[in-house]
Amino acid sequence: MNPRPTTTRAFSLVEMLSVIAVIGIISAIALPAITDVNESATEAAARRNAQNIASIYQSARSAGLDFYSSDGIATTVGNVVEGGIVEAGVFEGNFFGLQGLSSKDQAAASDYLTLAGTDLLYEGAAFGILDTDQTRSTDAGGAKPPGKDDINTEDPFDAKGGED
Repeated sequence: MNPRPTTTRAFSLVEMLSVIAVIGIISAIALPAITDVNESATEAAARRNAQNIASIYQSARSAGLDFYSSDGIATTVGNVVEGGIVEAGVFEGNFFGLQGLSSKDQAAASDYLTLAGTDLLYEGAAFGILDTDQTRSTDAGGAKPPGKDDINTEDPFDAKGGED
């Protein structure tokens, strides 16, 4: 009696190369999107750090600490990161600072900060806030937040038929 011939089921070389080509195309399409997400996350972290630095700077000034340096933003930011303890007043003994921020993160945050006199200000654009060229930004849905041009200034009680 003759045994049944056995057949081996396997993928051909052409099928394997086709799958590899499709995977390569998909990854080529997805890679820029992943890179953009990483860049957006880095920018968001820099903006968040800048907001924190400006907030701590203003809070410390109100409590009696002065982190300002005439040497510029980088030194002022460094002073905020190093921090300090209030020596007198209501906040005596309280620490103000943002320790642990790397010099790379400080430099990135400095891009969103400006010195106006002795005030350290956050200048990052956000939803509904005027950016540096005085144009209104849009929210995620594409709608502009209300501005002064959108406010109804008509008097509902005027002589044109309004209530008396």
